[in-house]
Amino acid sequence: MMKKSYDILENHPLNVERRKKGLNPANSCWFWGAGTRPALTSFEEKTHLKGAMISAVDLLKGIAVGAGMKNIEVEGANGGLHTNYEGKAQAAADTLLNDGSDFVYIHLEAPDEMGHQGSIERKIQAIENMDARLIKPLVEAMDASGEDYRLLIMPDHPTPICIRTHSSNPVPFMLYDSRKDLKKSWNYNEKEAAESGNIVIEEGYELIDRLLNE
Repeated sequence: MMKKSYDILENHPLNVERRKKGLNPANSCWFWGAGTRPALTSFEEKTHLKGAMISAVDLLKGIAVGAGMKNIEVEGANGGLHTNYEGKAQAAADTLLNDGSDFVYIHLEAPDEMGHQGSIERKIQAIENMDARLIKPLVEAMDASGEDYRLLIMPDHPTPICIRTHSSNPVPFMLYDSRKDLKKSWNYNEKEAAESGNIVIEEGYELIDRLLNE
């Protein structure tokens, strides 16, 4: 079917017009991962907390649907380097402080996407944008509210520039608790995480319990 779609679409009038306008043709159908919805326990049933998802990526939105979490749409959130960082931070603060959510998952695709592109400059920019334009305003909003909160920052997997795809290496995580005044000298990166001697979590699914239950 995929091969036949190319034969049908290659010289389709719509694609002929697109080429005349200097646009790329839509000349093939790519069928992806047919399947059924997994049987997930709802997030609220499992944790007794109300959860929300903020992401521009359909996969993450689908996970939220499967887990019975609220999907929050943010205008200008596009999964790229120039996504709406500030809008995601504001949406997260709003749902936590005003809309009754106990937990919000903010997903940012840009660092991963820049890894796939093999651009160290844009990957650094994506991480700096996340730090200054998403994490910083969210922390400021939570601090200003006077509410206690915990914040987990981590990637879901490495996407090294040198191979431009995912690897299975361990990832660093940082868990912050506003109730604890800890003054640490280390930085948040893979090298120092490995050298820190801090706790290693072998099974990734266990990390959510550490965030929610301590």
